[in-house]
Amino acid sequence: MERSEHAAIKIEGTAPQSICAGAASSPANAWWLFCALIFAIKLLLLWLDPTPKLFLGDSGAYIWTALTGWIPSDRSYFYGYLVRWLAVWPHSFGPLLLSQMLISAVTAIVFALICSRFFRMSNRLSFLFGLMCALDPCQLVWERYVMTETFSLLVYVLVLYWSLAYLRDRRLWQLAVVQALSVLLIGFRMSFLPVVQACTILLPLIAFARCAFPALRKRSEARTLEAGVLTTGLTHVFASIAMMFVMHGAYKYANGWLSNREPAYLYDAGAHLAAVWAPALEPSDASDPRFGEIIANGDQFKIKTLGLRNAQQYGKGLLIDRWREIEKDHRKNDRVARETAINALRHRPLEIVGLAVITYMGYWNPGSIRWYARIDLGYAKLNDDQVEMLAEKFGFRTVKDPRTQPYSLLQQYFLRSLPYYFLVIVSPLVCAFAIWLSRDRSFALLLFVHASILMVVVTVLSPQPCIRYLQPVSVLTLLSIAICVDWLARRVRPAAMQSAS
Repeated sequence: MERSEHAAIKIEGTAPQSICAGAASSPANAWWLFCALIFAIKLLLLWLDPTPKLFLGDSGAYIWTALTGWIPSDRSYFYGYLVRWLAVWPHSFGPLLLSQMLISAVTAIVFALICSRFFRMSNRLSFLFGLMCALDPCQLVWERYVMTETFSLLVYVLVLYWSLAYLRDRRLWQLAVVQALSVLLIGFRMSFLPVVQACTILLPLIAFARCAFPALRKRSEARTLEAGVLTTGLTHVFASIAMMFVMHGAYKYANGWLSNREPAYLYDAGAHLAAVWAPALEPSDASDPRFGEIIANGDQFKIKTLGLRNAQQYGKGLLIDRWREIEKDHRKNDRVARETAINALRHRPLEIVGLAVITYMGYWNPGSIRWYARIDLGYAKLNDDQVEMLAEKFGFRTVKDPRTQPYSLLQQYFLRSLPYYFLVIVSPLVCAFAIWLSRDRSFALLLFVHASILMVVVTVLSPQPCIRYLQPVSVLTLLSIAICVDWLARRVRPAAMQSAS
């Protein structure tokens, strides 16, 4: 009798512990199953569509960096070294594509963690939108390309993750992590530079503004304004700026050392600006009369034609090519082009805004965006030397004209997802709507800031619509939609419980 009572007491004492352990392990098991599902889907897609794809000349530049160590003057170069380690050394693109598949899966998992940890969504909702991120047409197709998009997107999502962690905790070391990841981000893709520079100041401001302004606090938060918050906030702003200057200075120095040139982010930034804004340039904008004379004769190479803006930088006999024939010093050449473009912005800002509006409206033309989507897939002809090099260095045999080949599975998926892209191009509006529905408005405000700056980049600084440029904006769009769905789910759940009772 005593033994049975003692056993009963022991069982009663351990039962709650067992229940707690089972409850704790259940969410963990759900996350492991979610991760397994994401990796399984990615592996299945790689099996169904295993062929490497090229986008010339971006892919050509990265491959040349991998083979020779050459540093391109008009784009970031970190990805080129990954191509060397994952494709040149194994003599195959297979390890590179497998790595990109794994990286894309990790991106989707980090996305789901952001939904769960910062926006406090349920596991089901976090898993659903994590799965949508894994199948995002704006990123899925680039897993097969020798392009930096897949790796840069993971770094960008990590920047978002740690930025949100900093907004929540306001730790200076978290700000340092954000800055370190931001340098890695621009090393993969320089188009992120404007949002990185802007958030160097805006991120700490938002973090400490939520203490001062009730509209930015959590709805359930009732803290009073802490003493010295303004001083601490300004300290973080100055620390963020100092970290940016130090880390970005190191990046520019490394870029200059590898290129045997002066430290800089890029060496053709001025040429790019002058070409993108070419229709708005006037001879009086030129800081060098020789460049002004070229602009004055712009009718000879159709400088006002909107569709030739990209060609004005790279085309033979067009704006930048003509200028380079006159001014051989590359540093002065690019400086004059940059100064001329900035003068045009200063003298006629509305014309530059008009070019951006024209680029943005190009995304709304179904026929036009369908044509640009096909261009995004990189159907440029290869010459005999390129075909031979790909076969020799990577064991990759391809035809000279990829246009003769049928679209792959992921390429078809990319082209058939046009309706989704119309939602992505209004991402700032979706993010703005999410600010009022989010549990923590400062988090959604950060998404709005990122989406707005990135949309400025893809319109003001781009010569034409390009769905590939919308890849990071798509992530912000999915997050904002998830916030809205979470708000709706929280409103529907109490109503359903009341009706059931």
